[in-house]
Amino acid sequence: MFERRLKIVLACMSVALAIIVLRLLDLQVVHADYYQEQAQRVLLKPARVIPFVRGRILDRGGQVLAADEPCWQVSVDYEILANGAAQEKGPDPRRVEAMWDALSQFDRVSREDLEARCKDIVDRIQRWRRAVTRARGYDVPIREERMAHPVVVDVDDQGQILARQRFADWDWVSIENGTRRVYNAHPSLGHLLGQMGLPGPEELRAALNAGDPLGRLLPTERVGISGVEYAAEDRLRGRRGVFQRNRRGEIVRNVPAEAGQDVRLTLRLDLQKALYQLLDETLPSIAPDAPGGSIVVLDVATREVLALVSYPGYNANEFRRSYNELRDDTRRTPLHFRAVANCYEPGSIVKPLTCLAGIGCGVIDAESTIQCDGYYDRRRYPTSYRCWKSSVTGQRRAHGDLPVADAVAYSCNVFMYHVGDRLGPDRLCNYFDMAGFGKLTGVGLREEREGINPTPSWLMQERNQTATRGHARNFAIGQGELVLTPLQAANVMAMYASGEVKPVSLLRRVSEDISWRLPVGDDGWRAIREGLFRVTNDPGGTAFLTAHWNNGRYALCGKTGSATTQPSPTHFRIRYTTKSGASESEVVPAKIRKHAIDDFRSRFPDASFDPRKDVTIESVWPPPKPSDSDDHHAHAWFAGYLQSVDVAGRPRYDVTPQIAFAALIEFGGSGGHTTGPVAKEISRAIVEVLGDELDPDSYNGAPAS
Repeated sequence: MFERRLKIVLACMSVALAIIVLRLLDLQVVHADYYQEQAQRVLLKPARVIPFVRGRILDRGGQVLAADEPCWQVSVDYEILANGAAQEKGPDPRRVEAMWDALSQFDRVSREDLEARCKDIVDRIQRWRRAVTRARGYDVPIREERMAHPVVVDVDDQGQILARQRFADWDWVSIENGTRRVYNAHPSLGHLLGQMGLPGPEELRAALNAGDPLGRLLPTERVGISGVEYAAEDRLRGRRGVFQRNRRGEIVRNVPAEAGQDVRLTLRLDLQKALYQLLDETLPSIAPDAPGGSIVVLDVATREVLALVSYPGYNANEFRRSYNELRDDTRRTPLHFRAVANCYEPGSIVKPLTCLAGIGCGVIDAESTIQCDGYYDRRRYPTSYRCWKSSVTGQRRAHGDLPVADAVAYSCNVFMYHVGDRLGPDRLCNYFDMAGFGKLTGVGLREEREGINPTPSWLMQERNQTATRGHARNFAIGQGELVLTPLQAANVMAMYASGEVKPVSLLRRVSEDISWRLPVGDDGWRAIREGLFRVTNDPGGTAFLTAHWNNGRYALCGKTGSATTQPSPTHFRIRYTTKSGASESEVVPAKIRKHAIDDFRSRFPDASFDPRKDVTIESVWPPPKPSDSDDHHAHAWFAGYLQSVDVAGRPRYDVTPQIAFAALIEFGGSGGHTTGPVAKEISRAIVEVLGDELDPDSYNGAPAS
């Protein structure tokens, strides 16, 4: 009996000893690094993180478009931020409350705004801690919970002196070095340069796996969230430094911060400004109903962006202060990055590509003629598939027998209907695909949209429609579901000029050129280039009267386009029932119904309404045309390039054009009448800025630095 009891006691002791050994292994082996760090930390003062200087954004010639400038910031220890005024431990709650009042007065914001700012910091750090816990498999405090975090930023030198005096009584408040991002204030750069903001969930998830603790993102650290700031984040971003002493004041860690790299754009700032000013001066007079427009200029050989203008724009430095005003301007929509984010039906600028597709597929050749009597088929389609109507006579154009060059020069719809019908939607959309329709251009901007290449499979998946030859006829003249961005339109024009399809670049790079050619012979390319020359240089061309420009060295070639469209909503009325049962209505500025509903719900969370019945369009812009009018709203295009000419004014087809561009005026009506005169001024501005050689790297005759 005694031996049995002894064995039980020894077994219990063995189990207890095993548990102790396992726990020691856990402490000294498995988690040794963590506990060693905790022990060392007791002997160290809190580390001070040294922020890095973000790289500059420069234009093609080296002019600074965005840069960090030193500033000061008022930071508060995380413990105070997390516990707020209701302190269960630590400083006297009354002292903490007084600090919040002082911060509110110093930053000239309400206590509610200040508390919301601090709550956002705490929420982000707690989400970060939970993510770290999931990644490691056990819960540990994170460094950000032992740091001070800025709650007031962009403090100038005079302000930091005042802050040191005002907050000297609170030892958990510190005045620290910081930086602020300062942008070139010209409104043409607001969309392009972009903005800084806090990292999103995807960026933070990626940061969890980053091996460099000083290089990876922090949950409260600002990163590029739009424009070039986002596109070049990896290059612009630097590496933080750290400075730490022990309790005896000895420096135990001193890692200097590393600045980010400068990023040089392909953009010419002088050209960008000149073209923005051109739209600013001309739109009110030539297109008073136009909410805005866009101009894109490309180097044909390299496809580098020389200008990327969206009008209207804004001062990037004022973005946060003026955001609500910009957002609520639903008539002019200044927040829209029109050059890359807005898609439009291309209208007639796609007609040369339709001809190239017809030649490449063998349904026509460069000398083929098709008769135009004003109608594709008057008997079967008396009110549709017609040629365009003359603004002078009001009659439908009957062009007679036309070859390819004439069909492009005179923008004959009937010719294109027949080519589209012979091709069918599949083969036509295949050429659209080869030309880059429905794809990103490669410019690298987060805002860029792909547009739509309405292939038969796309029509079935997105519209539940079977592609027909009727679709192909519409696509052949740039109407229907086919849509492009102005950047894509400029790239297509560069393709017409050079015969090559290439990706577009905005960041200067040294890499192997990527290009491909459409399977079209030289005769086909010559025919469409002759047509594009005659559009503006032949008295019968659709843009001769408004866009003819020839300075003796270069001639403007191109294509007009008028894309039929509908007025766009600017405000929605929402009828709702209040919590007390009263019936009310509210007018909400928005372009899209969903945005109006989301905005309304954020402001009236207790209101009840039926989104299907109670939300109606209150106003649109431009005003609708009369119901009995045969006239329609249209976006006005002109896409072109500058072609070298000989002494007789004839095009030198042996010289590849150097510059291509596209211009769009929203609700501008006729491309020839509205955008044609603008195209002439664009041509003049390009030559004036780039010089007679059209060299993007020449500044007043001298190469860029």
